[in-house]
Amino acid sequence: MEQNNKKDFFSSVLESSITIIKKKSKKNKFKTGLINGLSIILGALITLILGFDVSNENTQLQKNLALIVGALLTIINGWGVLFDYKKLWVRQKITLLSLYQLKNELDFRKSKNNQKIDDLFEEYQKIWEIDQNAWKSIVLSSQKLEHKKS
Repeated sequence: MEQNNKKDFFSSVLESSITIIKKKSKKNKFKTGLINGLSIILGALITLILGFDVSNENTQLQKNLALIVGALLTIINGWGVLFDYKKLWVRQKITLLSLYQLKNELDFRKSKNNQKIDDLFEEYQKIWEIDQNAWKSIVLSSQKLEHKKS
């Protein structure tokens, strides 16, 4: 009976973790696409603005528009570099896939009543440890870049 309680508890913990990391992964995938899309659109917009032949009285407006769009492009690209949503998305996707594998193994073992799950919980903790270490390396590498700049 105790094994069933462990299995049910672990199953709910695993489902909760999958739901949370899936949501975060989708959000970071969206942010990655948004930043990349805006970068492409703003870069093309600068090219178009500067490529148009305008009358002499509109030349100043053309330059100012290109300058504003260029500043927006710089801000968006800087934001993307600062938060590196793609790296977060990939890290979370790897964690999510590992959690799915673990869930499949747990479901398989639940179908065989006498299978123990302690080793699966250890694997669950390892997955989060790997995820945490990946996060630490991201943070530490960005801190090293900051120290090199100063």
